[in-house]
Amino acid sequence: MVVAAGDEPEVGSSKAGANNRQLRASLMADAARLARLDATTSLRTSALGDALARSIDELGLDAERREFLAAAHGLPAVSLRVDGDFVLAAGMIYSAVGVVEGPLRQAEVDDEGMLRGSGYEGAVVLIARGVTPFRVIGQLLEDAGAVAVIIHNNRPGFLYGTLSQPSGIPVVSVTEEAGEDLVGRLNLGEPQTVVDVSPPQRSFEGANVIGHRAGPLRRQIVVATPADTPLGDYSDGGNADGLALLLALASHADEMRARHSITFVAFDATHRGYVGSRWYLAHLSDDERASIDAVLALDRPGRAYPLQLGASDELAPLINQRLASDGAELRVTRDFGVGRGDHDVFAARGVPYVFLTRTGAGEISADYLLSAFHVAAAALEVLDGFDSTATN
Repeated sequence: MVVAAGDEPEVGSSKAGANNRQLRASLMADAARLARLDATTSLRTSALGDALARSIDELGLDAERREFLAAAHGLPAVSLRVDGDFVLAAGMIYSAVGVVEGPLRQAEVDDEGMLRGSGYEGAVVLIARGVTPFRVIGQLLEDAGAVAVIIHNNRPGFLYGTLSQPSGIPVVSVTEEAGEDLVGRLNLGEPQTVVDVSPPQRSFEGANVIGHRAGPLRRQIVVATPADTPLGDYSDGGNADGLALLLALASHADEMRARHSITFVAFDATHRGYVGSRWYLAHLSDDERASIDAVLALDRPGRAYPLQLGASDELAPLINQRLASDGAELRVTRDFGVGRGDHDVFAARGVPYVFLTRTGAGEISADYLLSAFHVAAAALEVLDGFDSTATN
């Protein structure tokens, strides 16, 4: 089924360098081809990894499959669902493992380490990060009868921590943004919450599939998208639309004669805790990391949901100005995307980012994917004119 794009703007179509009908067909052909391939294993061993490497090579880019072995550091795997909705979460080292379920309730621990309130028996308890050690928070709520604890960060980005010693109940963390969303849900009731914590895997053998396009500048842009999906769910094509858009942007970079060198990356194991992007960034040289002016991240951009756009503070006004000049109503949503994708790993190192996504499942729509391409292409053109060193 193809869903009409409605009032979504076709941003930058005059500069896309290709007929919209042909571009739509090309995007959908790539998405359909990639959606049929196995992505339940790593890009090191799956048919999807082979297909991506071939596609990048056919575009004339220097293609490589950069394999890695990511050893576990004690962080357990977490699945968190609130009223059936998946919420990205991280485990705490020494957290108890297992599956627990209960109503979500909110608690507070003061600066003296005293638990305020009551009624936590049988509940999954949401609490903000503060000065009290995570181990103490977990013990207080375990003693109060809670079945699990969700600690939300009080600053942008993910919270990775340790309880120092084994806990009796699962203790997990979410981003500040996710915590605010859960607080909003609590204003409407007590959503049923399932916390599933699994033992940390010993290691993960993966691979990032990379395409390099050299430009006249020594500065570079990274364009990235996950290859995997939450919980390995590939029933609706996974992120095949994001991968198709990545390939289309690689073609567009040639048409726009990009000044920057651009690295296009399909990251492995994003939903295992950004394993692929963490490994990638950690294994760049200091000079390579310093040369990155910005990262453009994509995730499931072709679904029939409103397009959402996030950007770091230095890029937001530039992106908004470009969208306005193209006649688009879409604008950057302040702080959107923090803790939601591989760009977060770059942002933690001070790399400016743009993040583009449509949040939701369902079939891939040709018109919505085409609309996302025009926004992403416009963003890439903005980034090609940006020099992060000029803002430092």
